Amino acid sequence: MKFLYRGRYALGVVASAAILTGCGGSQPPIGAGGAMQQAPPVRGSWAPLRREHKPVVLYSFSGSPDGAEPMSGVVYQAPNTDLGFGTTLMGGDANNDGTVYGLTEGKKNVWKESVLYTFKGANYSDGSEPAGITGIIERSQQAPDAIVTTVAGGTSNNGTVVELTPSSSVPWTERFIYSFRGTPDGANPYGPVIADKAGNLYGTTSAGGKSGAGTVYRMSLEGSSYIETVLYSFRSGTDGDHPYSGLIIDEKGALYGTTVEGGATGSGTVFKLAPSGSGYTESILYSFQGPPNDGAEPYGGLTPVGTLPLTANGHVIGMSSSGGNQGYGTIYQLTLSGSHAKETVLWNFGTVSGDGAYPYGNACTDKKGVIYGTTRAGGSGGSSGLGTFFTLTPSSSTYKESVYSFTGANGANPYAGPSVDSKGNLYVTTASGGSKDEGAVVTDLGPDNVRKKHIAC
Repeated sequence: MKFLYRGRYALGVVASAAILTGCGGSQPPIGAGGAMQQAPPVRGSWAPLRREHKPVVLYSFSGSPDGAEPMSGVVYQAPNTDLGFGTTLMGGDANNDGTVYGLTEGKKNVWKESVLYTFKGANYSDGSEPAGITGIIERSQQAPDAIVTTVAGGTSNNGTVVELTPSSSVPWTERFIYSFRGTPDGANPYGPVIADKAGNLYGTTSAGGKSGAGTVYRMSLEGSSYIETVLYSFRSGTDGDHPYSGLIIDEKGALYGTTVEGGATGSGTVFKLAPSGSGYTESILYSFQGPPNDGAEPYGGLTPVGTLPLTANGHVIGMSSSGGNQGYGTIYQLTLSGSHAKETVLWNFGTVSGDGAYPYGNACTDKKGVIYGTTRAGGSGGSSGLGTFFTLTPSSSTYKESVYSFTGANGANPYAGPSVDSKGNLYVTTASGGSKDEGAVVTDLGPDNVRKKHIAC
């Protein structure tokens, strides 16, 4: 039994690192039974990641006071600021309840880290273990507010949603938006929120709800305050169970996400909540079938493919954290069609030697169909591999994979997917490794050190 990460509220997942062996190329066709018939996966090939120089570790965390175990990616959402920010699950002050940090680039490519906020934990009615973060642009200023979800803390120790507002100095000003209360309310929100055009916030809780299987919630903006509404409580069984990722929204306001468990085989689902009158109607778009023919446990969320905004008949990609024909997870694409979807497995991790294993974050894609992502384990270290950053480049009916393996000093065990700034620079956070083994932020990733623009994550 391995843990999703090392924090106090670590989630147990059935996954063990094993030697990644491969047959060097083709991946056999699949045709799993269940809710949707799958298309055959593409063939694949692998090559070391070619580049002009090695990736750069921008910052290594030390635990106190700057934080440890960065779980989110680095957020860049303000067009006129060079500030990137993210969360660390642990570290900070003596309470070890986590931080929100900022990164700015100085002269001669020297980066400066600042602790924007240190959480105090449930004993102080503050949040604890921040996991998700979203940058929201205020109409009156170009500096972004940060909306943060914390796994624990708050008045009932079931997690919180808080807003952090920039000030002339640190720490930033914190304003509580909501403290979750558990069942029948939500509990333990891991994923970040998203905002609609009216400023309402939407997110998921991994637990709580009427059946304890998690919820989708909305924070409605009313004046300067937010009112929480549980839009849907998952029922487990053939319904979804335990959503850990954030949501995406289409042009008509429908919400899409993943659950780690539940569905026709208990291997997880992709769901849709469509506005219907004063409420929402849930549809299970796809139930994962599990190994050997399909993925399982999709901890990561969905990424739209192609033209934005997402349409009800659009395409999305995602990653499953286990399953596939090698048991190390998959990359999949869904073609949406109303209340249904057709799945295509694009990649089975572990099919080729040196591949990654167990992806937990979101995948990214660009206009040419190149897929970017991270895996928690695997890489050049085989059974002791510390994770990878990878790219999959379409080539006829195949994908060509390039892999960069983390080794410890340059970071280890990335859980979040890559993030990108307005210039197309890619960033990866690792939950461990770095000079103090408390996690790191790494950049200069990507084949041949080419800056990639128009990447959706």
